Amino acid sequence: MGGIDDREHHKRAPVPATGRPSIYECRQPPVDLGDLLDEHLPALRGASVLDAGCGPGAYVPATSGRAASLTALDLAAGRLRSIDPAVARRVCGDVQALPFRDATFDVVMAMHMLYHVPDIRAAAREMRRVLRPRGVLYGFTNSERAQWELAELLERNGCNPSAGGDFLQLRFSNENGAELLAESFDDVTLVELTDSELVVPDPEQIIDEVERNRYLYEAGLRPGLAWPDFVERVRREVRAVVAREGAFRMGENHGLFICR
Repeated sequence: MGGIDDREHHKRAPVPATGRPSIYECRQPPVDLGDLLDEHLPALRGASVLDAGCGPGAYVPATSGRAASLTALDLAAGRLRSIDPAVARRVCGDVQALPFRDATFDVVMAMHMLYHVPDIRAAAREMRRVLRPRGVLYGFTNSERAQWELAELLERNGCNPSAGGDFLQLRFSNENGAELLAESFDDVTLVELTDSELVVPDPEQIIDEVERNRYLYEAGLRPGLAWPDFVERVRREVRAVVAREGAFRMGENHGLFICR
């Protein structure tokens, strides 16, 4: 596969595994990826598909059962190693300069990844280039309103979470995504998905998420506030919320851009 190592791609060393579920495993109601793909990404059926920026392959198993062929691309080779090569061709590459010929795929999936790309417009042009005539791009993202409860929690305890740049995915969101994609696609439609929330019963799951994003949040700490002290402030407040309400709840508001 070649390419860069995960440790070079990320801005910090990985947080040690805790054994606790991620906050995203606390989604209510639970989401069945197969049902999601069948309802909202029907063009996957029988198609030649590129999962661009696939990460460790969250969508690969469900997609591979629907597509005629599946290519999984990511910038970091380490993440691709978790994908079974029997179900997807693994390619290490940059979505801003895709290593494929023109008109190679029927469908490109960009699932919760475009807000991490330095040049989103360049990525959109490349995805358009590798799509066949009448091909479709599915771009999944979040609203600016998603997880506002977490943003306010961090702000109350001394952090400006937007200082790191990617928080709340403001670079590519429901609100601004159409403008970024319309330069490359004639038809851009947004489907908003607003019927889920994260119901997190263990305060330490929230702390795990904060620690995982330290590379984003630490730059926004109030002057003089050390990271361990900030984390402890957050922990105390979340514990109080969970003791009072049974869980820390965060609203979700996803958006799926369908582009042709």
